[in-house]
Amino acid sequence: METLVAFLFAFCLTLFFVRRYVKKLSAKSGGGGTAAAATPTQTHACPRCNNPVVRGAAFCASCGAPMALWNLQRATQQTGSSGEPADKGRPRPVINATLCIGCGSCIDACPEKGTLELVSGKAILAHPERCMGHGDCVSACPTSGILLAFGDTLQTLRVPNINQVFESNVAGLYIVGELGGMGLIKTAINEGKLAIDDVRTRLEREGLWSAPEIEHNHDESTSSHAPTKSAVKLARNSPADTGVDDVIHDVLIVGAGPAGLSATLTAHQYGLKYVTLEQGEIAATIRNYPRHKFLMAEPLEMPLIGSLYISDSTKEGLLAVWETIVRNTGVAIRTNEKVEQLQRDGEVFMVRTAAGEYRARYVVLALGKRGSPRRLGVPGEDQNKVTYRLIEAESYSGEDILVIGGGDSAVEAALALGSHARNRVTLCYRGADFSRLKERNRQRLAAAEREKQVRVLRASTVEEILPDTVRLTFEGKSLMLPNRYVFVMIGGESPEDFLKKTGVEIVEKVLSA
Repeated sequence: METLVAFLFAFCLTLFFVRRYVKKLSAKSGGGGTAAAATPTQTHACPRCNNPVVRGAAFCASCGAPMALWNLQRATQQTGSSGEPADKGRPRPVINATLCIGCGSCIDACPEKGTLELVSGKAILAHPERCMGHGDCVSACPTSGILLAFGDTLQTLRVPNINQVFESNVAGLYIVGELGGMGLIKTAINEGKLAIDDVRTRLEREGLWSAPEIEHNHDESTSSHAPTKSAVKLARNSPADTGVDDVIHDVLIVGAGPAGLSATLTAHQYGLKYVTLEQGEIAATIRNYPRHKFLMAEPLEMPLIGSLYISDSTKEGLLAVWETIVRNTGVAIRTNEKVEQLQRDGEVFMVRTAAGEYRARYVVLALGKRGSPRRLGVPGEDQNKVTYRLIEAESYSGEDILVIGGGDSAVEAALALGSHARNRVTLCYRGADFSRLKERNRQRLAAAEREKQVRVLRASTVEEILPDTVRLTFEGKSLMLPNRYVFVMIGGESPEDFLKKTGVEIVEKVLSA
């Protein structure tokens, strides 16, 4: 009996304190609600659907668009005037991620060890508190990708001036993908689709587009509810039938990489009168990736295709998927046709190639950031082991590698790949001396050659690239080298020059903390 009484007393006492605590929480909640009402939640309009988005949110709650797509558009544009406070403090390096090739020169040059580090193939300021503002990293960078700045600046990017629908300062000219400043595959795919969405909206507003008719297949044996290419009646003439003539296309797309193919698929889906031009083969940007695995953490949403997951995450696997998409959807892509001139001609754009001229109301540029790399023109250059850009030097180990070129980029790539003798690197250059190098690179190359980290073949030329070897001419004799990877770094045509000729403004964007 005493135990029961003690239990009831303890229960009532506990209930009393719990009730009192709940009342206090309710009072605080009511007060907090009043305060919250006094300070309304800050929002901004979604660039895609114009519905309000809570500031700081990762996605739009209405249309699901990722806000990261517009990071560069929202970034501050750098101007010539500083406007810095009098007490600026110590300068620190700002790394242009677009220009960084991951060679590690800045890390080696910095006297304060550990200040800079390589992460995912790019240099970062890992420990700002260690930086003393010496500036040695600035002079060491072979691509001029580092400058000293004050304040909370994280990175600067040199990009075309585009708005939130990826239209440049030239009305009707859109720039998407790597050329627009963001090189991620998923981002590029989203940008290509959004650009065509805006083109379709404008054409519809002008009375130049209407939704294509869908033929409903009532065959019960058909389980798929998604329209195939044969089920969609294009509202305009089929793009496959258009040629180099007087036809005015709704949109002309330049490039067939991730952004360009996404734009092409979307234009095809909407039944737009389009043409896509690619100076090389389809997905040339992907073909230039090194033959290594790269992570595809989540499915890609491709127009006309839906969720797309690359199971093996390799360059070869992604290329196979790209070619399958083109084949199955029937999109019209004209390969090996380079755009030589792009200019306004009244209400339309005039686009000139070696094959002839095209006219289009709108143009979407989906070019690579580094433009058109100069090719060797030798047999075997089209193999997957040949690339024109070094992305992550640290991902190569124990390989036979040939680097071709005599400029700072080629030498930096060879030094990065041969660092600590982790690869067997040969640098092939047709000249007798590296006369164009920065003095620091000249000294580093000499040291690497003495330490046998890099083998240098001066006055040599590549004759043929074979699956497991490379044949060169060196000192008048034929030389066969075992080989796994070839990096061709002999220059190229900058896309920036092409953009300037079309009237596109190039600006410096500042990404801040």
